[in-house]
Amino acid sequence: MLGIATLFCLLPCLSMVMGFGIDHQQLAVLSHQTISNDLPTQIVASATAIANPLSPVFEKYMSTLSQYPLPTKMVTGAALATAGDAIAQGREDDDYDPSRGASFAAFDMIYRAAQHWLFPIIVELCRGQYLLGAAGAIGAAQLFDLSILTAMERSLASQLIIVPFLYYPVFFTFTGVMQGLTFEEGLDRAKQNFVPLMKRNLLFWIPVQYVQFCYIPTELQIPFLSCAGLAWTFILSIMAGSAKKYSSDEPEHDTYCVIGTESECIIPEEELFPPVLFDDFNESDLSNAQLKVSQEEATTSSIKEKEVIMK
Repeated sequence: MLGIATLFCLLPCLSMVMGFGIDHQQLAVLSHQTISNDLPTQIVASATAIANPLSPVFEKYMSTLSQYPLPTKMVTGAALATAGDAIAQGREDDDYDPSRGASFAAFDMIYRAAQHWLFPIIVELCRGQYLLGAAGAIGAAQLFDLSILTAMERSLASQLIIVPFLYYPVFFTFTGVMQGLTFEEGLDRAKQNFVPLMKRNLLFWIPVQYVQFCYIPTELQIPFLSCAGLAWTFILSIMAGSAKKYSSDEPEHDTYCVIGTESECIIPEEELFPPVLFDDFNESDLSNAQLKVSQEEATTSSIKEKEVIMK
């Protein structure tokens, strides 16, 4: 449900940025057209065909994307990841953690670079043939359009192969190191968060990536994912953003030290006077203690009696 809701939120924004009244069939043709050697000219031409009129900011962005595709995608991802983490940190009681924000920005830059090289491989290898063969095995091949199967197959390849075996290992390792976790602490953090995050990942990203592979032109796919990633980074930052609670450097109880002429440390009362557990007592020990007290009282009484007689 989260992914579908995000999808409906993204589509109007995409229409506003890329033009009004755009036909989905036209987008599909643009997304599957063959890219010639004159890539920068074709990118700007495709953007011009889609968005009319172009805003100056979008025109400048497309020009920069055509000339410097990889750095532009990396900077876009880092900026939106930083914004998503800042929004998530704003909901928490603690002050803004710059190292946490930097870890998200650096990680997203690396992952956008990986996507830049991996997506052409996915597009080349996944053309819908695997899902079409599976549908044919149950006699339902005629029910599905090949373009739909192709987009779904590419989305599943990204979410079931790249995400669990590349995205999350790099995320937990990279952000853990930048936030000062040891290997054991980072591994504990990954074990606690991987399964919940993977469930949300599939619900969120499969619909988004279906739209990406089915309707978005190739040159705009990673910027589109970066925009969707703003919402995802917010989710990721809330669930596994802070590594403080996994660090062994955190004190187990609150100790307050006042620095003045002399250092004075105030330890909470429950640490000074821990609760007494009844299991700590032994009945025989209690009986021996009572017997000892009774003997002492008898001895004291005998001495007092002798003193009275002597008087």
